Amino acid sequence: MLYIRITISFLLVIGLLTSCGTEMNNSSGRNSQDIQLTKISTKGNIHDQTAANRAKEILSKNDSVTAVQAVNTSNKMLITIEIPHHERFLLEKKRKELQKKMEKEFPDYKVELSTDKKIILELEDLEKKLREDNISNKKLEKELKHIIKLSKDQA
Repeated sequence: MLYIRITISFLLVIGLLTSCGTEMNNSSGRNSQDIQLTKISTKGNIHDQTAANRAKEILSKNDSVTAVQAVNTSNKMLITIEIPHHERFLLEKKRKELQKKMEKEFPDYKVELSTDKKIILELEDLEKKLREDNISNKKLEKELKHIIKLSKDQA
């Protein structure tokens, strides 16, 4: 009877270790799921989103970024990123590092980079309005200013 309990315990431990090992291997790489980039093209007199699209491309090449959104006006750019849950301990360091990289890459813009979920959702909504051509320049400036203010208030 003791031999059966030991054998069952051993098999359970081996099963747990192999399932955890598989989980860790899948979460460390991004090969199973690549970042979906939504490039924003604007028509008419809305601010050109070329800089925001370029920022998305640059940040999407970073292994620790799983999602990225960006919107710019003539002199401001707001970027939001998401990173894998297992890298959350390094979140602030990673955010500062990427903020500096974006400021260096876009010296003509006042760049704000956020990892806050509420800001991510707000910027996704703003991107959607831009894609649907549902926003004027004045409204874009106002909404971006509001979202940047929110990001600073929460920081």
